[in-house]
Amino acid sequence: MTKKTKLIIGAASACAVVALLAVALWPSAEQADDCSGSRCTTVAAGEPIFLGSLLSDADTQGIDALTATELAIDYLDGRFDGIGGRLLDHPISLISENDDCSPEGGRLGAERLLEEAKLLGVIGTTCSSSSLDAADTLMSARKTPIISPSNSAPSLTDAERHQRYYFRTALNDLLQGEVVAEFAYNKIARRRAAVLFSPTAYSSQLGEAFGDRFKLRGGVVASSSNIEAGGGLSAAVRAAEREQADVIFVPVQMSSKPSCADTVEAIRASSVLRSARIIVSEACQDRTFLTAVGKSADGVYASGPDAGDTADDLFYQSEYLPAFKRSAGAAPAGVFDTNAFDAANLIFGAIRQAAERKPGGGLVINREALRSALLDIKGYSGLSGTLDCSTTGDCAQGGRIAIYEAPNWPVSKPRAEPVFSQSKSIAELLTGP
Repeated sequence: MTKKTKLIIGAASACAVVALLAVALWPSAEQADDCSGSRCTTVAAGEPIFLGSLLSDADTQGIDALTATELAIDYLDGRFDGIGGRLLDHPISLISENDDCSPEGGRLGAERLLEEAKLLGVIGTTCSSSSLDAADTLMSARKTPIISPSNSAPSLTDAERHQRYYFRTALNDLLQGEVVAEFAYNKIARRRAAVLFSPTAYSSQLGEAFGDRFKLRGGVVASSSNIEAGGGLSAAVRAAEREQADVIFVPVQMSSKPSCADTVEAIRASSVLRSARIIVSEACQDRTFLTAVGKSADGVYASGPDAGDTADDLFYQSEYLPAFKRSAGAAPAGVFDTNAFDAANLIFGAIRQAAERKPGGGLVINREALRSALLDIKGYSGLSGTLDCSTTGDCAQGGRIAIYEAPNWPVSKPRAEPVFSQSKSIAELLTGP
C-alpha cells in the first residue's frame, strides 16, 4: 500500500488547510463589507473564538471524536503538550453538547450551542439522525458550519435535501453499501441476504444502499427487518431463518437498543443460521463489541475505512496516537477519531481564510466567506484521507473501504490486514449502472 504524506495544521503551517488552493488569504472587499445583520461575527482583541462539539457521550465513536477535537485544538501550536493552542492569536473556547444519537437530541444540542451568538463552527454530530432535518437545519439557518466526522447517511448530502452549512469528513454510505455488496456477492459468493436494521437514518439508509447494490449484482434481499418494530429482534431473526438467508448484514450501532452486539448474539443463537455469514458496519467496528460478544464475534466481518494508510502514517504513529492515548487513557475504540481531527482542522483553516484582522488584534469574520473557504478545499491530505468539500457537503469524495474478519479488527489489532478492500468514489456510483 502506498503511504500518503499527511498535511497537518499547526502554528508553523497557518494556511495548511488551503494549501493547493488558488485563493486569497482574506475575503474579498465585497464579502468583508457585507456585514449587515448576522452575516458577520466580531471577535474582540483577547476574546476567544467559540467553537462547538455536538457528539454522543454514550457512543464510543462520539467520545473518541471529542478527544480528537480537543487534540486538534491542542495542536494549534504545532505540538501535543496538553495546552490549547491559539488561532489567529485568539484562544479557542470549546462548548460541548450531547447529540443523544436522536433527532430530538440533535435539535436540543444545536439550540443550546447557538445560544452563543459568536459560535463559528461545530464538530458533529455523531449520528446521522441527529443531523438530518435537525442540527443541520438549525446550524444552516444561523450560517454556522457544522462538520460531522461520522455521519454517513446518503440523504444528508443529497442535492435535494442538503443544508448549505452542513459538511462531513466521513465517507458517504453509498460507498460502504457498494463494497459490502461486492464482498458478499462476489468474494464470499452469497446469494440470499437478510438486512437487520434499526429505525435510524444511518441504519435504514445503509441497509438500503447495500440491498440496492446486492440486487444489482443478481442477489436477492430475502428479508429486511426493523429490529425495533413488531416482534423486534426475535422476529427479524425468524424472518432471516424462514427465508434461508446465507449472508446477514447488520448496519446497527453499539449504542442502539437492541445494539449491534445484541443483534449478532441473537443470530449466533440460531441453529438455522449457523452457516450464514454476518457482516456488520463500521458503527459496530468497535472494541466494545468484541468485548461484549466474546468468542461469538470470531468470524464476524466488519466493514469500514481501510486502516492501512493511517497505520503506516508517521505523524499518526509517533505523535497523534500517543497523544490520544495520554488524553483518553487508551487507543481509539472506533474508526472516526481521525475524521474528527480533520474536521476541526478544516474549520480552523476556514476561519484563517475568512477572517479580516482589525487594528488592535480583533477579527471580523464573514459567515458566507467561512462557508466559501470550506468549499475551496481541494486535495487536502488529512489523517482520514484526501478531502475535497463539495457544495452538497461531502468532503470525502471517495475512499477505500475494507472488510475485516474478527478477531482481526484494526480497533483491537492496529496492523490487522483486511480480507477484502476496494476503492470507490461517489461520482462513479452516481454515474455507473
